[in-house]
Amino acid sequence: MIPLFKFEPQSHIPFVLLLTFIGGFVDACSFVIFEVFTGHLTGNSILSMIYLAKMDISMLLLSVISILGFFVGTFFGSWVRLKHSALVVYRFVLGLVFLIFSCVFLLYFFAQTFYSPDLAIFMISFSMGIQNGYFNKAGTVDVHSTYVTGMTTSCINAFLKNIPGDDSKKVLLLAVLSFISGGLAGGILSVNYHFIAFSVVLILLACAFFYSLTLCDAPRKNPQ
Repeated sequence: MIPLFKFEPQSHIPFVLLLTFIGGFVDACSFVIFEVFTGHLTGNSILSMIYLAKMDISMLLLSVISILGFFVGTFFGSWVRLKHSALVVYRFVLGLVFLIFSCVFLLYFFAQTFYSPDLAIFMISFSMGIQNGYFNKAGTVDVHSTYVTGMTTSCINAFLKNIPGDDSKKVLLLAVLSFISGGLAGGILSVNYHFIAFSVVLILLACAFFYSLTLCDAPRKNPQ
């Protein structure tokens, strides 16, 4: 396949916007279906305290499992990003996230004996943690593709500073809107079609993977 975009894939803004859409989509579906979040720690930390106050031990356990999965996934994704920046690793990470999600739906639809919400939540949260830890740039702007709190604050600050030539406010605004759009799509579909709608995330991840195949490493400068 002939590369279409010859610059660092991590900085490709449309690609990161697709990931933020996926992040919002997965988070919304997870909450509708499982009543926990799978893309960040803040919401689940609060939910854990609510479930603890209600003495709802099963939901508390589910929430804690999600926190653990996301934390471990973020640690792993960040470690891989810091150690390996080659494009082949970039695609490997996307493929791994796709594979983890595929396992969740294969278990749910074809192997119910081995399926459990606890396992599903851990796998989904782990995959979202990997995405959060590995994909953290849109151009030169720091982004979080699985939650919007930090991006919203940075976006407001960028608009208030209004530095000439600074495109970060536009990038962050698009990222926030992309996440919200994904959340809206995931919420509507999962409310009406439950797990079948959630499996649409496989199509989105496949699009992201094939998108990455159109990217190539930026040409390196010759040493002086």
